[in-house]
Amino acid sequence: MRGRPAALLLATVSIGLVCGAAISLSAFYVARYGPSGGNWSFKGNGAIAVYAAFPAVMAGGWTAIAVHARGGAGWFWRGVGAAVVGLVIAFVAAALLPLAGEQADRLGSPIAFIALLGWMVVAPVAGMRVRVATSGAMGSVGQHVAAGVLWLAAALAGLVAIAIVLPAGS
Repeated sequence: MRGRPAALLLATVSIGLVCGAAISLSAFYVARYGPSGGNWSFKGNGAIAVYAAFPAVMAGGWTAIAVHARGGAGWFWRGVGAAVVGLVIAFVAAALLPLAGEQADRLGSPIAFIALLGWMVVAPVAGMRVRVATSGAMGSVGQHVAAGVLWLAAALAGLVAIAIVLPAGS
């Protein structure tokens, strides 16, 4: 996408819509068919845990955009890596109650969610600081700021669009 601002923005919107929609679709299925046991359940209101994937997706997209702005050749995969780290944090938060019990969940979930929100900020900053193999100048700062805003807007639009059609609690 070197030198093609429209391609960057189109990719940002397209991937953002798909990621947001995937989160809502996952929440719908978890609300209907999710695991449960003993005194916990991801069915019904428990599916809200799926929405912890949103900060992970934001971290991934913003990291990819930050690396792309620096001319990094591996911008897409660095973004995917940042999203995977965020998803691991979200899964740890979700797994605390079923695997470690109520007490561990009360203590660990807030810590995991703070870590997840922190990762949403730290990952793109780290992406701008890490040395990357360059593939040349990749466009203006304004173009990348616009892509970052569009990433958030598109992911939210995908999330809301699917949530309207298939509400998680239905």
